[in-house]
Amino acid sequence: MPISTVIREKRKELGLTQEQLADRLGVTPPAVNKWEKGISCPDISILTPLARLLETDVNTLLCFREEMSDEEIARLCNEIAEKAQEENGVEKAFELCGRKVREYPGCPKLIHTMATMMQGIILMSDCTERDRYEEQIHRWYEQVIDCKGNAREKNAAYYMLVSWHMRRKEYEKAQQMLDLLPEQDVDKRILQARLLAEQEKTDEAAVLAERKLVNALNEIQGTLNLLLTIAVQEGAPGRAEKIAEVGRQTAVLYDLWGYSPLILPMELALKKKDKAESIACIRRMLEMVLEPQHMTDSPLYAHIYSQEQGKKRVDEGMEEYGWKVIPVLLKELKTGEAYEFLRGEAEFEELIREWEGKIL
Repeated sequence: MPISTVIREKRKELGLTQEQLADRLGVTPPAVNKWEKGISCPDISILTPLARLLETDVNTLLCFREEMSDEEIARLCNEIAEKAQEENGVEKAFELCGRKVREYPGCPKLIHTMATMMQGIILMSDCTERDRYEEQIHRWYEQVIDCKGNAREKNAAYYMLVSWHMRRKEYEKAQQMLDLLPEQDVDKRILQARLLAEQEKTDEAAVLAERKLVNALNEIQGTLNLLLTIAVQEGAPGRAEKIAEVGRQTAVLYDLWGYSPLILPMELALKKKDKAESIACIRRMLEMVLEPQHMTDSPLYAHIYSQEQGKKRVDEGMEEYGWKVIPVLLKELKTGEAYEFLRGEAEFEELIREWEGKIL
C-alpha cells in the first residue's frame, strides 16, 4: 500500500477526522487531505510523530517492506536475467526471486513478475528440477491472490492458476479459479492512446497502440488454435484446414515473429498425425528460427522497438534468441507427447541429428 492509503486507513481505524489529525500534528487539514490523496507526502520531520499518532511504525508508514517501485522491479529483472546466463543460472535466478519475494511479501506486482519471469527462464532452459520450480511458481501466484489490492495482478494470477490446473487435468479446481475472475473490463489503453494522440504525444500513443495490437494478435492466434482443436475433435477436417490457413495468413499479414505462420498448420498436421506434413513443418520451423528477423522494419511495431531498445539491438537480440531456442525445441521434439508418433521415423530422427550437429 502507498503511504497515502496507510495514513487514511490508520486514521479511520482510530476514528480520527482529518481535522483532528491535523490539529494534533500542528499542520493544516488541507495538508492531511493532500497526503491521503497522494498529492504530497508528510515532511520527514513529521514522520515519527505521525507514526506514533497512528499507532504504527515508520517502516509500516513508508511501506518499507511492502512495495517496490516499477524501476526497482525492472532493475531486478535485469539482474535475474544476468544470473540465468551464469553456470547453474536457473537455480541462482530462482534463489534471487525467492529472496525478493520473502523480502517484499505484500507486493503483488513484484511477486507476479518473479513468477512469470521464472516461467520464461525455465521454458528456455534444460533444467532437471522443473517440477520443483513450477510448484514454487504456483505458490507465488497463490500469494499474489492473497495480497491486498491491485486487481490487475490478482486477475492475471487467477488466469495462470486456471492454466496450471488445466494442465494437471484438475478441472474442478480450474473452474473454481475461473469463476473468481471478473468479466473483462473495458480496455483503457486505446482511450489513453487516443488522448495522447490528441495532445500530439505521438510516440507515447503509438507505443500503447502497438502493444495493444501485439496482445490482440496473441489472443486471436490462441483463439484460432482452440477452434482448430475443436474442429479436429468434431471430425471437421475442412473447417480445421480453413482455421489453420487463417492463422497462417494472420501471422504473415501482421508481421509476426519467426515461425509464427507455421504454428497452426503444424498443429493441424500433428493432430492429424500426418507424418510427412509434420516433418516438413518441423524442418521449416527450425530453419525459420535462425532466419534474420527484421521486426523493427515493420511499420506495425516501429515505436515499440525504437523507443525501448533500438533497432540494431533488437535484431541482434532476435538472432541470439534463435540460437538459444533451438535446443529447447529439439528437446521438445525428442520428449514431447505430441511428437511420439514420429519417433522411429528415419527422416524425423535424421532431422534431429542434423540440428543437434548445428548447435554443437
